[in-house]
Amino acid sequence: MAWYGRRRSGEPRVGARAVVVGLGVAMVGVLAIQTSDAVRDGIDASRRPMDGATASIAKFSSGVGAWSIGFGRNRKDEARIAELEAQVRDLSRWKDLAETMTLRMARYEKMLDLVGETQAPSVTARVVAEERGPFAATRIANAGSANGVREGFAAVNEYGLVGRVVRVGEYTSRILLVTDFNSRIPVMGSRSGDRALLVGDSANGARLLEPETPAKIIPGEMWVTSGDDGQMPLGVNVGRARLEKGEWRIDLTMNDAPVDFVRLTPPPDFAKPEAAPSLEPGQGPSPNASEALVSATAPQPAPATRKPSATPASAHPAPAAPPKPGVGE
Repeated sequence: MAWYGRRRSGEPRVGARAVVVGLGVAMVGVLAIQTSDAVRDGIDASRRPMDGATASIAKFSSGVGAWSIGFGRNRKDEARIAELEAQVRDLSRWKDLAETMTLRMARYEKMLDLVGETQAPSVTARVVAEERGPFAATRIANAGSANGVREGFAAVNEYGLVGRVVRVGEYTSRILLVTDFNSRIPVMGSRSGDRALLVGDSANGARLLEPETPAKIIPGEMWVTSGDDGQMPLGVNVGRARLEKGEWRIDLTMNDAPVDFVRLTPPPDFAKPEAAPSLEPGQGPSPNASEALVSATAPQPAPATRKPSATPASAHPAPAAPPKPGVGE
């Protein structure tokens, strides 16, 4: 009670003032220490081990999280993931190369004024299997004449050639597969350049009939459509060559995935020579259509004309007539 009475009597609070002054001095000291280079270097040196420890803890926690997320994976899945990642890297490189080659090819065609293949619009359709039909291997597509499909269209999926359209309805079309024994498609090797006829074999896919130079065929090379018949686009993948019992066969790329969706592509639009009107002799453009290519005709010399002589006619007397025989001689 005596202490309480002294506080009420107005005595100064020495202890409280001392505490406030001490806090102020401490704050000033802390600020002075932080601005010192030596103290800052010491603090940074102590922070480095703490940063390393924090990074180790974070790495451990992320590893635990990845292990928990990938719980149940086996080596087969990990190998498959690594394979797909490698394929993505390869495809990225091939994509860049293809874009560069496409740009270069476009410039070459423009420079040479090359007449390229016609690119008519194609139609994407869904196909279903047919159980009973006149052909051994056919498919029915849900696109027909109303969608612009005509007979002779090539059916291609994302892996290669599937077949060709042999019959067209209003909203459906029949596709004859390359595995049918009635299918005959001219093809060529992408590396060897050899040409042959692709004949369907319902049992084993397809085979090469009458290759020009069988010795040039390379096992495993990709064969594509040659377009020699004027009905198939040029360069569509067909399959890889394989030698079996002395006969070259083709492992079709269309079998790499189920044939469910196809792109129906029209054949190249080549005009028949008979359709062009005949030209009369001397009509039509010359083979060298450009004026720069037409050879200039050498100027022909003018015929020499005889200039009149400057000497008067009297200067050259006429020869004397022979004397007539006289009577008195």
